[in-house]
Amino acid sequence: MKTMGKRLLPLFLVASLLLACNTLVMPFTARAPTPGQPSTGTTGTPMSPSQTEAPFNISWDDRSLFQKNLANSAQSILDGLPGASVYHIAFSISDPPTHVSGLEEVRFTNQETVYLTEVDFAVFSEILGGSITIDNLTLDGQPIKITHHNGLMRVPLSTPLLPGESVIFHLEFEINVPTQGGDYYYGIFGYNAGILSLAHAYPTILVYNDLGWNNQSPDLDGDPLFSDTSFYLVSVDAPENLVLVASGTEVGRSQAAGRQQVLVANGPARDFYLAASSSFVKQSETIGGLTVNSYAPPNLNQEARSALKTAETAIADFSRRYAPYPYTEFDIVPIITSAGGVEFPGLTSVAENVYTDPGFLEIVVTHEVGHQWFYNLVGNATQGQPWLDESMAEFVTWQYYLDRYGAQGAQSYQDEMQRTWDMADDQDIPIGQPVSAYSSDGYVGIVYGRGPFFILALRDQMGQATFDRFMLDYTQRYEWSIATTQSFKQTAEQVCSCDLTPIFNEWVTP
Repeated sequence: MKTMGKRLLPLFLVASLLLACNTLVMPFTARAPTPGQPSTGTTGTPMSPSQTEAPFNISWDDRSLFQKNLANSAQSILDGLPGASVYHIAFSISDPPTHVSGLEEVRFTNQETVYLTEVDFAVFSEILGGSITIDNLTLDGQPIKITHHNGLMRVPLSTPLLPGESVIFHLEFEINVPTQGGDYYYGIFGYNAGILSLAHAYPTILVYNDLGWNNQSPDLDGDPLFSDTSFYLVSVDAPENLVLVASGTEVGRSQAAGRQQVLVANGPARDFYLAASSSFVKQSETIGGLTVNSYAPPNLNQEARSALKTAETAIADFSRRYAPYPYTEFDIVPIITSAGGVEFPGLTSVAENVYTDPGFLEIVVTHEVGHQWFYNLVGNATQGQPWLDESMAEFVTWQYYLDRYGAQGAQSYQDEMQRTWDMADDQDIPIGQPVSAYSSDGYVGIVYGRGPFFILALRDQMGQATFDRFMLDYTQRYEWSIATTQSFKQTAEQVCSCDLTPIFNEWVTP
């Protein structure tokens, strides 16, 4: 997901590279602070969100607001994904934005073939340098006791949840946002230098699969969150002077008493992310049905324009090669982070200091755009099988350089990949291991460096035309679902009508 750090070797590559309808007409109003509650220019806790307003007055099955978020090619998905979780969330952000009050309701459906006795949530704001308190949690309206410790919240079910059955969780939370920089997961959750970055800030249902609940404490060398495709309606109440940049599309807005309230529809998607700053200036360009927005302070105006153009080119390239980009918007936003960039659905954050390095900025933006296909559209266990998104994002970045700059450009980027691979002491370590199996340098060197070389070797063995057919088939077969190393291999073998076990044993299999 992330693009790490600085350009130590010519671009330190990606080394740590890139670590993945109409306006609302129902009741939706900005709330003026009541006596004793802060307004713009004050400090302290924000107002508590109201359950009487959007999104909480919208039917769980009403997907009409997501039409504006989806490209024409993706509109049909609104009639699919019947068991996808639906999140209704309200954030109220203090001024300055160091405290967030939240209200969350989520409908969860058991999509497994077995009954479930609990549902597990990630509460990662407390392992990313901040803190969270959770109150008033109910299950279908009834209070329930939970287990909450070190980034995990376990919610026991009063009766087993059978396949196809649904439950509704209600909870309220308070978040303290860290302000000390990148000590925790590269600083992607925090408020620094006037920029707010709310990564993984709300309780999120984890994935249940044949291994059970994927509730292990994440290794923060890799991307922490492994999540299913869901639908998010999110209300954000914030100081009026903040420019808000969020996953999804704005479908409602109002202002009063120095506050703004924005409703965002985000889905289908694997996460919701928000960045904000009073210094952001937006540049936009629309081509066909896609609008690319690039935000940055005025002193980075030219660099933000360059990032916008790179995103447009990469999205067009990957839409042609793999699957149409599913959304009507793509946003680029600078944050203060020691990672080069971090991807989110329909959006990428980029380290502000990367903007002054044009070559690395192009790499970061392209890599993060690639994650829109390999992390968001095609999901994977980011902790257990990180090569399926990180190595793939590195390979498609190489593909971008080939398609845009020809063989010389591709070779130049391949040299960067080799320098990243050289970071690993043992260069023959398999790429298919979990994040926790690698040292920090080994993770970068093998998953970001050796990984894309495996995909190049696979391309050579299958032949370019067959490989290109496989990439199309793989992406479209697993869109909005979760792929595994095994399903990747099986799909490739079906397309090429060949046995790929030897090459997988050489490069991938632990």
